[in-house]
Amino acid sequence: MRALHLLFIAVGATGGASAVDFATYETPALIAELGRGRPGRPGADSTRIAAFLTALGNTDPVICDLIGDQLGNFWMGHNAAGLGRFSDAPAGIQGAKDSLAGTITDSRAITLLIATLGAQNPCVRRVAAKLLGQSAVSTSVLGGLLDNPSPLIRESAAYAAGETERRELTPILERRLADTATGPAAMAAWALGEIQNPAAAHALQTAVHSASARVRLASVWALGQFEDASYANDVVPFLRDANPGMRATAAEALGQMKSPRVGAALIGALADKSDAVRRAAVRALADLEERSAVAPLEGLLLNDPDSDVRRECAHALGNFSQARSLDPLTKALGDPDAEVQHAAADAIGDLDDVTKAPAALIFATTSRDLELRRSATKALAHIGDAAAVQALVDRLSDADKDVRLAAVEGLGEMNVGAAIPGLTRALNDRDPEVRRAAAEALGKTDN
Repeated sequence: MRALHLLFIAVGATGGASAVDFATYETPALIAELGRGRPGRPGADSTRIAAFLTALGNTDPVICDLIGDQLGNFWMGHNAAGLGRFSDAPAGIQGAKDSLAGTITDSRAITLLIATLGAQNPCVRRVAAKLLGQSAVSTSVLGGLLDNPSPLIRESAAYAAGETERRELTPILERRLADTATGPAAMAAWALGEIQNPAAAHALQTAVHSASARVRLASVWALGQFEDASYANDVVPFLRDANPGMRATAAEALGQMKSPRVGAALIGALADKSDAVRRAAVRALADLEERSAVAPLEGLLLNDPDSDVRRECAHALGNFSQARSLDPLTKALGDPDAEVQHAAADAIGDLDDVTKAPAALIFATTSRDLELRRSATKALAHIGDAAAVQALVDRLSDADKDVRLAAVEGLGEMNVGAAIPGLTRALNDRDPEVRRAAAEALGKTDN
């Protein structure tokens, strides 16, 4: 029973008691029911769960939230020898971590998680819900929690259902969209988006007209997860919503739907006052492969005040691969933001039907910025301009292996005699991959 006492300490440390009456859940019938969940990797027992929740309840909220975000996002450990670990690291840490990533089947641990769904600490509550969703808790128990009198517990149960995409709970989650409390209703919409059951689409189409802004936002996002163009008409009006977060979410959703009828509306969103909305619109237009957006994106690349928007424009233009974008992308090599420069060089390397390398790209191959030098060299190799052979030959002596490799591969594809001396020297490169590439390149070159 030590684990049960630890739970009470954890709940007390969060500043309030759980909304769940623990005694209600510790019954033989429920213990038996809890064991009817899904199989999986072995998870933590009740003592580990109680200690974990206690620690989270006593830590900084930011640390708790970071742990909650990452929980379950790592592979099971196979480093039995402890390579890369400090010599005084406690034994058993990896096993404890692995147990939190596995499927929790211990009925008492599941009971502890259920009892924490109403805790006043929102981070502890979210972690408990996440672990519960990943546990062997049965669908009937989780469904019952979705109808609990406490809105905190209903919200937590919806989160648990969405975390592991419990499709069987779709009807109950649809009903929760009309919950009188905003938290459970919005979380139900999010969960339905995670589950992606097309049967829930009609309920979400209704929920986008909810009186609650949070429910509308989550419902718009959820419709986007279906990637179905038939729901575009439900979402387009939200590009004009007063809330920039909603406008950005609507743009993202439309990009996922890939409707051919929303290009004009998204191009209009490129002029939005919000940086986040413009970024989302750029990504959406790239996802849609909306060719009419190329010219506006070229203008935004050179003139938008937000560097993230300019970077997204460069990526999008690279995806479109149109040779007409070479000039604006070349100008972007001189952008004050290094990330935009990198994206522009990458995009130039993705353009089709470019045969002449711009001087600015050749110059970028000598940059002190390693990432820019790599991207520019790869782009130069892709273009295959015979006038740029010497620039690639010069890169054969670069200190970076990836730059040398790109230069070798580019020279091999160009198939010109002027590249042979440099490629021959590259046969003695200190890196075996570069040497192999040089041998292959020489094999392609006509004598």
